[in-house]
Formats: sequence, C-alpha cells, structure tokens
Amino acid sequence: MEKTKQELVDAFFKAYSKKDMNGIKQVMAENVTWSFLGQHKLAGIKNGINEVIAFFDKMGSIMNESKPTIDKLIIASNDNYLIECQHIKTNREDGINIEHDMSVLWTFENGKIISGKHFFADPKASDNYFNAVPLHNDRLFGAITGKQ
Repeated sequence: MEKTKQELVDAFFKAYSKKDMNGIKQVMAENVTWSFLGQHKLAGIKNGINEVIAFFDKMGSIMNESKPTIDKLIIASNDNYLIECQHIKTNREDGINIEHDMSVLWTFENGKIISGKHFFADPKASDNYFNAVPLHNDRLFGAITGKQ
C-alpha cells in the first residue's frame, strides 16, 4: 500500500531526526530541490539530498534556539502535493524574534519527495529575522557526516 503524502513527510522527519540517510533516501528523491527564497543567508534553491539536509541542519539550529510556538493552521493534499500552512512565533532569549504565517508546498513523484517550497506572508520580516539570527555550524548533521 502506498504511503500518504503526510506519511512520507513524517517518515522524512523521523529519518532526519535519527540522522538516518538510508531512511531519508527511501522517501526523498536524490535530485530533490528545496526553495527557501528571500534576501537572507539561508535563501536560495537547494539541489540534491545533501544540500537539503544541510539546509534543514541550519534551520534546525536556528529553530532549536528560537523555541518556536507552531500552530498548524491547515494541511491539505492531493495526488502530487501536500501544503502545510503554519503560524509561527519564536521565543528567543536574545530578543531576535518573529511572529508570522508561512506555508510549505511539498511535491511528490513515484512515492518520494521531489521538492519543497517555502512561502512567507511577510517576506521582509522573514529576511530581517534570518539575517539577524546566528548560525552554529558545529551543530549540523552535514558537519558530522562531512556532506555539508
């Protein structure tokens, strides 16, 4: 039985949390692309699993220190897509915070994630936030695996 789109996303995050590259490759295409657009240090299109993992490492480092409150407003899917709309409020001790709405559009093909795209309700606020927060590269999965 084919996994639902939500099950594929959940399987990705489960494998990612365990740093299980084989598990990630079971649900994510080798040529995956990930779009995180804007005018900040994380902006750009990531190509391939290694670049996507490096992106998630950096984002995870930021979010761990940001202690976010995340409300999932809606999740919907069809044959090839899943969209997650979220309201996020960060709670950083250094006072660098953001409260905003954003969406992630996941695309699937042949039972695997082939792309992800982030959309921000207030791109300028996102740019300001991601330019202000520090990155700690020593805490990254990619740094550990040598595939950053």
